[in-house]
Amino acid sequence: WCYNGFDKGSHYSNSVTKDVFKRGMAGSFFLTCSSYLVPVLIATGASTLTQSEWTAGAFATAATEIGGKWLGNWIVAGAGMSLMALFFGEMSADSLQLMGMAELGQVPSIFATKSQYNTPTYAILLGMAVILCLIPFDFQFIIELSNVGYCFAVTMEFLAFFQLRIRKADDIQLLRKIGNSMLLIPTLLFNLLVICLSSYVTYIYAVSMIAFGVVLIHATSIWRCIKRDKVGATQDSKSVTPL
Repeated sequence: WCYNGFDKGSHYSNSVTKDVFKRGMAGSFFLTCSSYLVPVLIATGASTLTQSEWTAGAFATAATEIGGKWLGNWIVAGAGMSLMALFFGEMSADSLQLMGMAELGQVPSIFATKSQYNTPTYAILLGMAVILCLIPFDFQFIIELSNVGYCFAVTMEFLAFFQLRIRKADDIQLLRKIGNSMLLIPTLLFNLLVICLSSYVTYIYAVSMIAFGVVLIHATSIWRCIKRDKVGATQDSKSVTPL
């Protein structure tokens, strides 16, 4: 889940100052690493759980063994609050991304509509609708869909980054920037591996979502052109003075 959200921080960059954004990214990196590393070190070192017993709920079992029932209940409550925080954080980031795309004209402008609280209302509703559609599916299948979809998205982000590095470079810096961009190759190969390990149903889902996105972008572009032509025709008709 942390891999699937490493670039979500950029969606908030326009809402805060540059210094606050840097401190927030550094703090989130420290908290994310600590939230994984510290519980694992304590649970594996202070409990008697074997490797086969590390299944869903193992942290609560280890906490009960180490500190008593109150600590196990606290772990369960903390996990519930963390899930809620992840849900709201993911929805906020996705809605801001959709709002930004609407402001750039890549998706219908309705998703840029804000409420009185300065939140993208229709973008949030669309994200909620997508989540509700995924509820009937198995959790492992949802993870597979999320991983494959995100691998496609992050691959396109890296390729766009590589293209910008080459396009904006002069002759002296070109070779150095190409060398730096080549560091993305292991990540791209890992994304390809994740995609290859998916099922055929996931392939159909990924291709359908990509096709839908391409059609939506072109339809939005055509609609903007038609709307601009109508506005131009209306202004021309108003500017004509009768003889």
